[in-house]
Amino acid sequence: MILSALLLAAAPAAEPPMTVDEEIVVIGKRLEGISVLVGRTPEGKLTCSVDRTSGSTRLDKRLCKTAAKCVRDNSDNPVDAVIKSCIDQKKPKLLAQLRKEMRKERR
Repeated sequence: MILSALLLAAAPAAEPPMTVDEEIVVIGKRLEGISVLVGRTPEGKLTCSVDRTSGSTRLDKRLCKTAAKCVRDNSDNPVDAVIKSCIDQKKPKLLAQLRKEMRKERR
């Protein structure tokens, strides 16, 4: 009995769950380093994948949709740097949208 009380007292307290803003900071840092790979099937359909996850499947899917749109919107100038710039410009908006949704879900 005494041993279990001592073990319980010695156990570290559980960390409080992260706030939405703390999670967004972590996800945002991951998002900065993600590369989006866009390809095209023989039928001409755009395909997309990310080289690593942001930690949010929802955000990863939106990032792919954004990348595909950037490719379509820049089809007259399909230079990698132009498309990457287009994607990078939209990342803050995608992150803000995720933050808003996460806050709403946690109410």
